[in-house]
Amino acid sequence: MIQTAYVSRAAEAVTPESLLALMQQCLSNNEASGVTGMLLYGNGTFLQVLEAEEAVLNTVVEKIEKDPRHSKIHFLYRKPVENRQYSDWSMGFKRVSAEELNDSVGVPAFGAQDFNFDYLIEHEAVVETLMEHFRAPHWDPLIRELDAKDKVIEHLKKALTHTRGCIEIASFVLENVAAASRSGRLDEQQLRLCESALETLRRV
Repeated sequence: MIQTAYVSRAAEAVTPESLLALMQQCLSNNEASGVTGMLLYGNGTFLQVLEAEEAVLNTVVEKIEKDPRHSKIHFLYRKPVENRQYSDWSMGFKRVSAEELNDSVGVPAFGAQDFNFDYLIEHEAVVETLMEHFRAPHWDPLIRELDAKDKVIEHLKKALTHTRGCIEIASFVLENVAAASRSGRLDEQQLRLCESALETLRRV
């Protein structure tokens, strides 16, 4: 099993539609090929960790390097791992928020503005802390209490992780629909976004 992580700049402005399309692609492709991992997004910057069998991972990396949605890619590491660290997720997704970065990550003097390509490629220790923060169940107080339990509890942990992912997608779409409604721009495009999100949630 091989794990790799990279940081990339978005080639163009990331819209709700394009971000949702990326999430759908990750979920569909990764489930089919046995890839697990996590994708963080903020400030036009992607931070992604992937893990899979070596041949599969090589194919995925090759596709990422050719993906026109990335204007610049920097691979942080590539290493063998004995067991999957992201086994609960075909692709966990999180939009990083200023509140979480400032209050919960535990990196001194690190704020939302620092989640950018130039900073992250120079601070791999910060990247590791970020991924651990958003990956590990211990940051969720409820899951932390369940951590010492048996198989039934393990099932509940996975269900909570699944639910968190669904909530993230739903809140992402609702925020954009609400903003469009307030500005009088609620149109067919927003309807397509809702339909696309619904299709994603049915697969998650």
